[in-house]
Amino acid sequence: MGDVAGVPIAIATPEDVIIAKLEWAKLGDSRRQIEDAGGILRVRAADLDRAYLERWIGRLGLEAQWDAARRAAAP
Repeated sequence: MGDVAGVPIAIATPEDVIIAKLEWAKLGDSRRQIEDAGGILRVRAADLDRAYLERWIGRLGLEAQWDAARRAAAP
């Protein structure tokens, strides 16, 4: 949680955005969501909580989408 001008706001972590995009990709077979997740991974790779990502990816059955996002993140 953060706040802007005294108004509380929720801020999604990069990990949660990646997971959401992987879920959307799975539901809609969306290449765009995979590319978005790959872009976040490429830019934030060193800062991501990989254990958290892998735990939720496993629980949600997003392994195929995660593999695709990692491929999309590669140079």
